[in-house]
Amino acid sequence: MNKAVYIILFSTITSSIITASPLEKITSLFNSYKFEKIDQRELPATSVNSISINNINGPITIKTGWKKNSIFLKTTKRAKKETDLHHIKVIVDSNAPDHLAITTKHINQKLAGLVEYELIVPASLNVTLNISGTGDASIKDIHGAITVVTNDNIMITNNKKPVSARTLKKGTITVANALGPVDVETYQGNISGENIADSFMAHSATGKINIAYKILPSTSTVDLKTTSGNIMIALPTDTNAEIKGHTTHGTLMSDHIITLKSYATQLNSFAWNKFKKEVDGTIGSGEATIALHSIKGNLKIAEAKTI
Repeated sequence: MNKAVYIILFSTITSSIITASPLEKITSLFNSYKFEKIDQRELPATSVNSISINNINGPITIKTGWKKNSIFLKTTKRAKKETDLHHIKVIVDSNAPDHLAITTKHINQKLAGLVEYELIVPASLNVTLNISGTGDASIKDIHGAITVVTNDNIMITNNKKPVSARTLKKGTITVANALGPVDVETYQGNISGENIADSFMAHSATGKINIAYKILPSTSTVDLKTTSGNIMIALPTDTNAEIKGHTTHGTLMSDHIITLKSYATQLNSFAWNKFKKEVDGTIGSGEATIALHSIKGNLKIAEAKTI
Protein backbone atom coordinates (compact mmCIF):
# COMPACT_ATOMS: atom_id res chain seq x y z
CA MET A 1 0.00 0.00 0.00
CA ASN A 2 1.60 3.30 -1.10
CA LYS A 3 1.83 6.54 0.83
CA ALA A 4 -1.12 8.19 -0.95
CA VAL A 5 -3.40 5.31 -0.04
CA TYR A 6 -2.31 5.55 3.59
CA ILE A 7 -3.16 9.26 3.62
CA ILE A 8 -6.61 8.64 2.15
CA LEU A 9 -7.27 5.83 4.62
CA PHE A 10 -6.12 7.97 7.57
CA SER A 11 -8.36 10.83 6.45
CA THR A 12 -11.34 8.49 6.20
CA ILE A 13 -10.73 7.08 9.69
CA THR A 14 -10.24 10.57 11.15
CA SER A 15 -13.51 11.76 9.59
CA SER A 16 -15.31 8.78 11.10
CA ILE A 17 -13.93 9.58 14.54
CA ILE A 18 -14.89 13.26 14.37
CA THR A 19 -18.39 12.43 13.14
CA ALA A 20 -20.76 11.50 15.97
CA SER A 21 -21.05 7.80 16.63
CA PRO A 22 -24.38 6.01 16.02
CA LEU A 23 -24.94 5.86 19.79
CA GLU A 24 -24.36 9.60 20.14
CA LYS A 25 -26.76 10.27 17.27
CA ILE A 26 -29.43 8.11 18.85
CA THR A 27 -28.95 9.79 22.23
CA SER A 28 -29.06 13.25 20.67
CA LEU A 29 -32.16 12.37 18.68
CA PHE A 30 -33.91 11.00 21.76
CA ASN A 31 -33.17 14.13 23.78
CA SER A 32 -34.21 16.61 21.08
CA TYR A 33 -37.84 17.60 21.43
CA LYS A 34 -38.61 19.76 18.40
CA PHE A 35 -42.18 20.64 19.32
CA GLU A 36 -43.47 22.47 22.38
CA LYS A 37 -46.68 23.95 23.73
CA ILE A 38 -46.74 26.51 26.53
CA ASP A 39 -49.75 27.06 28.74
CA GLN A 40 -50.13 29.62 31.56
CA ARG A 41 -52.94 29.98 34.02
CA GLU A 42 -53.78 31.42 37.42
CA LEU A 43 -55.54 29.14 39.88
CA PRO A 44 -57.47 30.32 42.96
CA ALA A 45 -55.93 29.28 46.27
CA THR A 46 -58.18 30.94 48.84
CA SER A 47 -58.74 27.76 50.88
CA VAL A 48 -55.81 25.70 49.55
CA ASN A 49 -53.14 24.78 52.10
CA SER A 50 -51.31 22.07 50.14
CA ILE A 51 -50.34 21.24 46.58
CA SER A 52 -49.07 18.04 44.97
CA ILE A 53 -47.56 17.44 41.53
CA ASN A 54 -47.04 14.00 39.99
CA ASN A 55 -44.96 14.30 36.84
CA ILE A 56 -43.63 11.61 34.51
CA ASN A 57 -40.69 13.34 32.81
CA GLY A 58 -39.58 16.94 33.18
CA PRO A 59 -38.31 19.36 35.83
CA ILE A 60 -40.45 21.08 38.45
CA THR A 61 -39.65 24.53 39.84
CA ILE A 62 -41.66 26.06 42.68
CA LYS A 63 -41.04 29.45 44.28
CA THR A 64 -42.84 32.36 45.88
CA GLY A 65 -42.76 35.92 44.66
CA TRP A 66 -46.13 37.56 44.97
CA LYS A 67 -48.71 38.36 47.63
CA LYS A 68 -51.69 37.05 45.68
CA ASN A 69 -53.75 34.29 47.24
CA SER A 70 -53.51 32.30 44.02
CA ILE A 71 -51.19 29.96 42.16
CA PHE A 72 -49.48 30.82 38.89
CA LEU A 73 -48.94 27.69 36.80
CA LYS A 74 -46.83 27.53 33.67
CA THR A 75 -46.45 24.24 31.82
CA THR A 76 -44.26 23.59 28.81
CA LYS A 77 -45.02 20.38 26.97
CA ARG A 78 -42.20 19.05 24.79
CA ALA A 79 -42.37 16.15 22.32
CA LYS A 80 -40.60 14.71 19.29
CA LYS A 81 -43.82 14.65 17.29
CA GLU A 82 -46.35 17.46 17.12
CA THR A 83 -49.22 15.01 17.46
CA ASP A 84 -47.73 13.76 20.74
CA LEU A 85 -48.28 17.17 22.34
CA HIS A 86 -52.02 16.41 22.27
CA HIS A 87 -51.38 13.09 24.00
CA ILE A 88 -49.70 14.74 27.00
CA LYS A 89 -52.33 15.88 29.48
CA VAL A 90 -51.93 18.13 32.52
CA ILE A 91 -54.82 17.42 34.86
CA VAL A 92 -55.62 19.92 37.63
CA ASP A 93 -57.88 18.51 40.33
CA SER A 94 -59.30 21.02 42.81
CA ASN A 95 -62.15 18.85 44.10
CA ALA A 96 -60.63 18.64 47.57
CA PRO A 97 -61.49 21.83 49.48
CA ASP A 98 -57.98 22.41 50.84
CA HIS A 99 -55.74 20.60 48.35
CA LEU A 100 -54.73 21.11 44.72
CA ALA A 101 -53.51 18.04 42.82
CA ILE A 102 -51.73 18.32 39.46
CA THR A 103 -50.94 15.20 37.43
CA THR A 104 -49.22 14.50 34.12
CA LYS A 105 -50.73 11.73 32.00
CA HIS A 106 -49.60 10.26 28.68
CA ILE A 107 -52.46 8.91 26.60
CA ASN A 108 -49.90 7.11 24.46
CA GLN A 109 -47.55 5.40 26.89
CA LYS A 110 -44.78 5.03 24.30
CA LEU A 111 -44.47 8.68 23.31
CA ALA A 112 -41.20 10.55 23.91
CA GLY A 113 -42.15 13.72 25.71
CA LEU A 114 -42.03 15.71 28.93
CA VAL A 115 -43.67 18.53 30.83
CA GLU A 116 -41.73 21.33 32.51
CA TYR A 117 -43.60 22.83 35.47
CA GLU A 118 -42.99 26.33 36.81
CA LEU A 119 -45.13 27.57 39.69
CA ILE A 120 -45.38 30.66 41.86
CA VAL A 121 -47.34 29.84 45.01
CA PRO A 122 -48.17 31.31 48.42
CA ALA A 123 -45.23 30.68 50.77
CA SER A 124 -47.42 28.96 53.39
CA LEU A 125 -48.38 25.96 51.21
CA ASN A 126 -47.32 22.41 51.98
CA VAL A 127 -45.70 20.93 48.85
CA THR A 128 -45.47 17.33 47.63
CA LEU A 129 -43.62 16.51 44.39
CA ASN A 130 -43.08 13.22 42.59
CA ILE A 131 -41.20 12.74 39.31
CA SER A 132 -41.35 9.09 38.26
CA GLY A 133 -39.02 9.44 35.26
CA THR A 134 -36.33 12.07 34.67
CA GLY A 135 -36.29 15.66 35.86
CA ASP A 136 -34.89 17.88 38.60
CA ALA A 137 -36.91 19.46 41.40
CA SER A 138 -36.24 22.96 42.74
CA ILE A 139 -38.16 24.55 45.65
CA LYS A 140 -37.39 27.97 47.07
CA ASP A 141 -38.82 30.10 49.91
CA ILE A 142 -41.60 27.66 50.83
CA HIS A 143 -42.52 27.84 54.53
CA GLY A 144 -44.79 24.80 54.57
CA ALA A 145 -43.78 21.16 54.84
CA ILE A 146 -41.96 19.77 51.78
CA THR A 147 -41.90 16.20 50.44
CA VAL A 148 -40.03 15.32 47.24
CA VAL A 149 -39.30 12.01 45.46
CA THR A 150 -37.32 11.98 42.20
CA ASN A 151 -34.67 10.02 40.31
CA ASP A 152 -32.59 13.13 39.66
CA ASN A 153 -31.39 16.25 41.48
CA ILE A 154 -33.24 18.09 44.24
CA MET A 155 -32.54 21.63 45.47
CA ILE A 156 -34.42 23.13 48.42
CA THR A 157 -33.68 26.64 49.66
CA ASN A 158 -35.00 28.69 52.61
CA ASN A 159 -37.35 26.14 54.17
CA LYS A 160 -38.93 26.69 57.59
CA LYS A 161 -40.87 23.46 58.12
CA PRO A 162 -39.90 19.76 57.84
CA VAL A 163 -38.28 18.56 54.60
CA SER A 164 -38.32 14.99 53.30
CA ALA A 165 -36.42 14.38 50.05
CA ARG A 166 -35.52 11.15 48.24
CA THR A 167 -33.62 10.52 45.03
CA LEU A 168 -33.93 6.92 43.86
CA LYS A 169 -31.02 6.84 41.39
CA LYS A 170 -28.03 9.17 40.85
CA GLY A 171 -29.46 12.51 41.87
CA THR A 172 -27.81 14.89 44.32
CA ILE A 173 -29.66 16.69 47.10
CA THR A 174 -28.85 20.25 48.15
CA VAL A 175 -30.52 21.98 51.09
CA ALA A 176 -29.62 25.56 51.98
CA ASN A 177 -30.74 27.91 54.77
CA ALA A 178 -32.87 25.30 56.52
CA LEU A 179 -34.74 26.48 59.61
CA GLY A 180 -36.75 23.25 59.87
CA PRO A 181 -35.74 19.60 60.29
CA VAL A 182 -34.40 17.80 57.21
CA ASP A 183 -34.57 14.10 56.29
CA VAL A 184 -32.90 13.21 52.97
CA GLU A 185 -31.74 10.07 51.19
CA THR A 186 -30.02 9.39 47.89
CA TYR A 187 -28.88 6.19 46.25
CA GLN A 188 -25.83 7.26 44.21
CA GLY A 189 -25.68 11.00 44.76
CA ASN A 190 -24.08 13.54 47.07
CA ILE A 191 -25.88 15.38 49.86
CA SER A 192 -25.07 18.98 50.74
CA GLY A 193 -26.44 21.15 53.53
CA GLU A 194 -25.53 24.84 53.91
CA ASN A 195 -26.48 27.19 56.78
CA ILE A 196 -28.42 24.48 58.62
CA ALA A 197 -30.18 25.36 61.89
CA ASP A 198 -32.19 22.28 62.85
CA SER A 199 -32.03 18.48 62.90
CA PHE A 200 -30.53 16.81 59.83
CA MET A 201 -30.84 13.15 58.83
CA ALA A 202 -28.95 12.09 55.70
CA HIS A 203 -28.21 8.73 54.12
CA SER A 204 -26.29 8.09 50.90
CA ALA A 205 -25.27 4.69 49.59
CA THR A 206 -22.31 5.81 47.45
CA GLY A 207 -22.17 9.60 47.76
CA LYS A 208 -20.52 12.26 49.91
CA ILE A 209 -22.28 14.13 52.70
CA ASN A 210 -21.20 17.71 53.48
CA ILE A 211 -23.20 19.59 56.12
CA ALA A 212 -22.37 23.08 57.42
CA TYR A 213 -24.28 24.34 60.46
CA LYS A 214 -25.10 27.98 61.11
CA ILE A 215 -26.30 27.15 64.61
CA LEU A 216 -26.90 23.80 66.30
CA PRO A 217 -29.90 24.04 68.68
CA SER A 218 -29.70 21.98 71.85
CA THR A 219 -32.72 19.90 70.78
CA SER A 220 -31.23 18.96 67.40
CA THR A 221 -30.41 15.45 66.24
CA VAL A 222 -27.86 14.88 63.47
CA ASP A 223 -27.55 11.44 61.87
CA LEU A 224 -25.31 11.11 58.79
CA LYS A 225 -24.63 7.74 57.15
CA THR A 226 -22.87 6.57 53.98
CA THR A 227 -21.68 3.25 52.66
CA SER A 228 -18.66 4.37 50.64
CA GLY A 229 -18.67 8.18 50.72
CA ASN A 230 -16.86 10.68 52.91
CA ILE A 231 -18.72 12.68 55.56
CA MET A 232 -17.85 16.20 56.63
CA ILE A 233 -19.80 18.19 59.19
CA ALA A 234 -18.89 21.79 60.01
CA LEU A 235 -20.01 22.95 63.45
CA PRO A 236 -19.92 26.40 65.09
CA THR A 237 -17.29 26.99 67.77
CA ASP A 238 -19.98 27.22 70.46
CA THR A 239 -21.43 23.78 69.67
CA ASN A 240 -22.66 21.66 72.58
CA ALA A 241 -23.32 18.07 71.55
CA GLU A 242 -22.85 14.42 72.33
CA ILE A 243 -21.03 12.94 69.36
CA LYS A 244 -20.50 9.40 68.14
CA GLY A 245 -18.65 8.57 64.95
CA HIS A 246 -17.37 5.40 63.33
CA THR A 247 -15.76 4.42 60.04
CA THR A 248 -14.79 0.86 59.22
CA HIS A 249 -12.17 1.46 56.54
CA GLY A 250 -11.60 5.23 56.63
CA THR A 251 -10.13 7.68 59.16
CA LEU A 252 -11.70 10.19 61.55
CA MET A 253 -10.42 13.74 62.14
CA SER A 254 -11.75 16.62 64.25
CA ASP A 255 -10.92 20.33 64.49
CA HIS A 256 -13.13 20.61 67.59
CA ILE A 257 -11.91 19.62 71.03
CA ILE A 258 -13.78 16.49 72.05
CA THR A 259 -13.89 15.16 75.60
CA LEU A 260 -13.77 11.41 75.15
CA LYS A 261 -15.72 9.05 77.34
CA SER A 262 -13.34 7.00 79.42
CA TYR A 263 -12.75 3.34 78.72
CA ALA A 264 -10.10 0.81 79.67
CA THR A 265 -7.73 -0.38 76.96
CA GLN A 266 -4.24 -1.57 76.31
CA LEU A 267 -2.00 0.79 74.35
CA ASN A 268 -1.36 -1.47 71.40
CA SER A 269 -1.90 -1.35 67.64
CA PHE A 270 -5.54 -2.30 68.03
CA ALA A 271 -6.15 0.65 70.37
CA TRP A 272 -4.39 3.16 68.08
CA ASN A 273 -6.33 1.88 65.07
CA LYS A 274 -9.60 2.21 66.98
CA PHE A 275 -8.70 5.75 68.03
CA LYS A 276 -8.33 6.80 64.38
CA LYS A 277 -11.66 5.28 63.34
CA GLU A 278 -14.19 6.09 66.03
CA VAL A 279 -15.16 8.68 68.61
CA ASP A 280 -17.56 8.70 71.55
CA GLY A 281 -17.52 11.91 73.51
CA THR A 282 -18.73 15.46 74.02
CA ILE A 283 -18.21 18.81 72.35
CA GLY A 284 -18.78 21.60 74.86
CA SER A 285 -21.38 20.73 77.48
CA GLY A 286 -23.15 18.22 75.25
CA GLU A 287 -26.85 18.75 74.49
CA ALA A 288 -27.62 18.00 70.86
CA THR A 289 -26.81 14.53 69.51
CA ILE A 290 -24.59 13.80 66.50
CA ALA A 291 -24.01 10.39 64.91
CA LEU A 292 -21.66 9.83 61.95
CA HIS A 293 -21.17 6.49 60.23
CA SER A 294 -19.40 5.39 57.06
CA ILE A 295 -18.12 1.99 56.03
CA LYS A 296 -15.52 2.97 53.41
CA GLY A 297 -15.38 6.76 53.77
CA ASN A 298 -13.53 9.26 55.95
CA LEU A 299 -15.17 11.36 58.69
CA LYS A 300 -14.26 15.02 59.26
CA ILE A 301 -15.58 17.22 62.08
CA ALA A 302 -14.65 20.76 61.12
CA GLU A 303 -15.21 24.24 62.52
CA ALA A 304 -17.83 26.14 60.54
CA LYS A 305 -15.53 29.12 60.02
CA THR A 306 -13.12 26.92 58.00
CA ILE A 307 -15.72 26.00 55.37
